[in-house]
Amino acid sequence: MTTYYPLEKLRKVPGLEYAKYVDPYAGSKGNSIRYLSVAPRTNDMKVIGVDNLLCAGEKAGLFVGHTEAICTGSLAGHNAVRLMMGMPLLILPSSIAIGDLISFANEKVETREGRKDRYTFAGASYFKRMQELGLYSTDKDEINDRIKKVNLDNIFEQKLV
Repeated sequence: MTTYYPLEKLRKVPGLEYAKYVDPYAGSKGNSIRYLSVAPRTNDMKVIGVDNLLCAGEKAGLFVGHTEAICTGSLAGHNAVRLMMGMPLLILPSSIAIGDLISFANEKVETREGRKDRYTFAGASYFKRMQELGLYSTDKDEINDRIKKVNLDNIFEQKLV
């Protein structure tokens, strides 16, 4: 996929001063190979049958979109650290949208129809489900309250030691 975020701006972020975009397959012309396979996984993003592998994004359940990739990638990365430290892995509850999306897609992948669907917060069948379950909201306070109710506020800021 073609990158649109200016490299000069990206390099101003501490730790990314030497960042570069690399696209070895398409010679920087854009490359997008999608939906070739989904890794069987648990709801903590751990790949079934491999002791030390977690997955996210489209590989984890045909999640379409940046938000879905960021959310599942953050969870997978967080759980990779927990796994390395011998801690229990975090499973997000279905009372929050991303937890429901992860478990719903995992459930649906067991069916032929479910393996054809794409799962996104931005539309399609999951958007309708999110509305029906009362999980859809653009109200930041309401969303923060939901996260606090399940003791997940600042979860990614906690030191795992």
